[in-house]
Amino acid sequence: MMSILDKLLDLANKKNSIRAVVMNGSRVNPNITPDEYQDYDIVFYVNNYQEFIKNLAFIDALGDVLVKQTSLDQRDGLETINESFTYMTQYKDGSRIDLTIRDMKYVLKDFKSDSLSMVLLDKEALGLDNNPNESSYYVKKITKEDFAFTVNEFYWVCPYVAKGLARNQLFYAMKHMNIIRHELENLIDWFIGKTYDFKISVGKCKSRYQELLSEEMYEIYKSTYPKLETKEIIKALKVSINLFDQLASALSMEYNFEYFTNQKQEMLDFLSKVYKI
Repeated sequence: MMSILDKLLDLANKKNSIRAVVMNGSRVNPNITPDEYQDYDIVFYVNNYQEFIKNLAFIDALGDVLVKQTSLDQRDGLETINESFTYMTQYKDGSRIDLTIRDMKYVLKDFKSDSLSMVLLDKEALGLDNNPNESSYYVKKITKEDFAFTVNEFYWVCPYVAKGLARNQLFYAMKHMNIIRHELENLIDWFIGKTYDFKISVGKCKSRYQELLSEEMYEIYKSTYPKLETKEIIKALKVSINLFDQLASALSMEYNFEYFTNQKQEMLDFLSKVYKI
């Protein structure tokens, strides 16, 4: 039985306007262990782009469709439709294709910009070299400006968490916990990046934290995800502030960035005085 991908490639071979097919993402990542849940991230590079995207019903015919989403279903889809058209399909057998349609003129630029790219079909004989790797997804090198923005945003938002708790607005508090955790993750990424000379990816949605962090730091990071309970959120907030300060202090010393080491204690004192935390 042909797989969804085989069927897609068969159609691409038969349609003259499809000139190249490229696969991106986890299925071409040599550092990812394959599993049955991986999507097929596919790009069709076509001639007559505007005409081609008018009729894409052939994609639905590849299997029994559970649900689909195209650029026309997305809130900002019309803003990008002149350059790209998205046609994502979830089939009932569990297969999923995230298909992007692009004009053939973009193929060389796209291939260079995404290191996780593998050519599956090349009717133009472009000779693109298949060597997928994660270099496009390495942790970006830390800069003085990004560090300063991260520190400022983290400490600026901490009182919002406490305000939500003081008002017994737990959803409000949790949403702001998500914001400060995002800034904390910036520091964790840079900490990992520094360790690996910024030639490392932390994975989609931080999926590699467990293998890249020490067991102790990973457990601390996990505890920044609290239950929807006041005591648990207070604990997670304090843990986040302590871990943030630990990493910010280390990175500021490593790169000679400005970081006021009394910020942590001043914030904790403020939260205790004003919000009784």
